[in-house]
Amino acid sequence: MKRTYLLFLFAAVIHCLLSADIKVLSIGIGNYPENSGWQKINSHNDVELIKSNFPGAITIEDCRATYTNISRQLHLLVANANAGDTVIVHFSGHGQQIVTKFSGIEADGVDEALVPYDAAKRKSKAYDGSNHYTDDEFGEDITALRKKVGKAGLVIAVIDACHSDSMDKDADDCKEIYRGTNEIFGAESLPQESIEELKKKYHLHDNSPIENSDDMSNVIFISACRSDQRNYEIVKDGMGYGSLTYFFNLAVSEKGLKDIPDLLTDIYRGMSSEKSLKFHGQLPAVRTTIAWKEPEIKPVIINSLQESSKSNCDFTLLSSIISIVLLIIIAAIIAIWKKNRR
Repeated sequence: MKRTYLLFLFAAVIHCLLSADIKVLSIGIGNYPENSGWQKINSHNDVELIKSNFPGAITIEDCRATYTNISRQLHLLVANANAGDTVIVHFSGHGQQIVTKFSGIEADGVDEALVPYDAAKRKSKAYDGSNHYTDDEFGEDITALRKKVGKAGLVIAVIDACHSDSMDKDADDCKEIYRGTNEIFGAESLPQESIEELKKKYHLHDNSPIENSDDMSNVIFISACRSDQRNYEIVKDGMGYGSLTYFFNLAVSEKGLKDIPDLLTDIYRGMSSEKSLKFHGQLPAVRTTIAWKEPEIKPVIINSLQESSKSNCDFTLLSSIISIVLLIIIAAIIAIWKKNRR
């Protein structure tokens, strides 16, 4: 009897290992409704990148990516996941902070939220914020996935959106494409003292450990930036991409998912070396239950003497060319003058 039980257990384990799969849900919203207040972004390119690495990915884009359908697809993902699966949830769209009813729970006094297709940028009589997909809701979905795939599985959330920008930064007149806003949804209805209090908490971050137990998988939350930063797009070969999606896919295409700590390091180093992101001070934010530490990023020190020398050489060459052209012109003028005097 005991032997039969062990054989059955062994067979069950082998079945789980053999049936383990990679399941991917990619959500991309680049064309929000015109009256939503959101600018267009290049989320479709991000979804195509995900599909290039994961051809079987489930994708929902633009008008199909409503609050209700995002929730439905996440619940279906939970229902279809098996023990031992690796599940990747990818979101490429706008992100926004939203005033929470329970501000004492959040370190910064607000909720971070994904912005579905049917979520407007500003509170109005027609929209109260109920379609913003808050971090609490998203966290519940991720926890359900972790329980479904079990300890042998893995859940990765790739969030290519910014959670908001500061209330006291410049208005949204930047020509670069970024994924979020400097407006906190619902803040306009708060008294001034409450707004001042939120400003004080703005740079505080939730450093509490992620819940973990024997009945849940490890999890990795990768965000394109900190909750107090904008997420700027990058341009490669004339096409715009979400910075995190680009470097996530680059790392996956080169090394796959076998060594997750190495994958995270590649993403982090890739984004830290991207010049346009470095200008804005943007780095990915990673929260995970696996053993991983952010790599030390050495500042890039420009050799001022070398750069100065190169600039001087360029300037000298340009000056020489201009001088030669001027001499030719002067010589021509003198020749013409002498000819006319004869």
